Amino acid sequence: MEASFSACTVHVIGLGLMGGSLAMALRGQVGRIAAEDIAPDVIADAAAHGIIDGPGTSQEADIVVLATPAHAILDLAPRLALRPGTLVIDLGSTKTRICQVLDGLPPGVLAVGGHPMCGLAENGYAHAIPTLYRGARFVLCETQRTTAEARLVAETLVRAVGAQPLWMDRARQDRLTALTSHLPHLLSFALMRLAMDGAAEDPALLELAAGGFDGATRLARTDAAMIVGMFSTNADQLRRAAAELRAHLDRLDAILADVGALEDELGAIVAARRAYTAGYGERLIT
Repeated sequence: MEASFSACTVHVIGLGLMGGSLAMALRGQVGRIAAEDIAPDVIADAAAHGIIDGPGTSQEADIVVLATPAHAILDLAPRLALRPGTLVIDLGSTKTRICQVLDGLPPGVLAVGGHPMCGLAENGYAHAIPTLYRGARFVLCETQRTTAEARLVAETLVRAVGAQPLWMDRARQDRLTALTSHLPHLLSFALMRLAMDGAAEDPALLELAAGGFDGATRLARTDAAMIVGMFSTNADQLRRAAAELRAHLDRLDAILADVGALEDELGAIVAARRAYTAGYGERLIT
């Protein structure tokens, strides 16, 4: 990349929650921000409000940010028209399959896999905020197109939006996020489906739903396209995590009527959860 970060052109493909928030956070820190999206009115609105400088193409950019659903990135990345020296970075929530695609970009193009560990329950440009990335860990994964320069530019981008870069092997990231991110989404959707079935039999079910149900199903408000990408590109790791969870459900099921065993098991879990909060703080999603 010939241009310094403050003078470079950033092109965001997909101006939803993640892409829109990134553009907002970068405003004034780079030379030009361009974008493209399947919704022309989103581009027009973002330009009218000064979030982006206007539409553009990947071939004109110094940094290309892929902010579409994860499964769409698999088809999008190989079709990009790119100049040598351009850095491509994605915001997908899974990394192994995406990084494999980034491995195959033309020689001379730079590429880093990215996964910002932040978000909101609702997606879309209408919910984008400039502070979304602030304080979040931003996983970065090397590809066959990652050079020392690519690492430096990727870290600069991450810090510019207020996040903390965290380099990690692609397979490890997918294994860990299957448990900490993807499985919670799976559970939220499954519980909401169960409630839908229950409410069809007795509408009073939803009238009785309160804070516990609301908190446990909040992630089911997420746009389905984003979740399709998350689940389908990390299916193997997600299945393993779900199988491990079933074993723990079975264990709890076996001791539901045993007060002493429940006290021991639930006490250990409560202590671990409180220690997590003490060490990392609450990470609320609104």
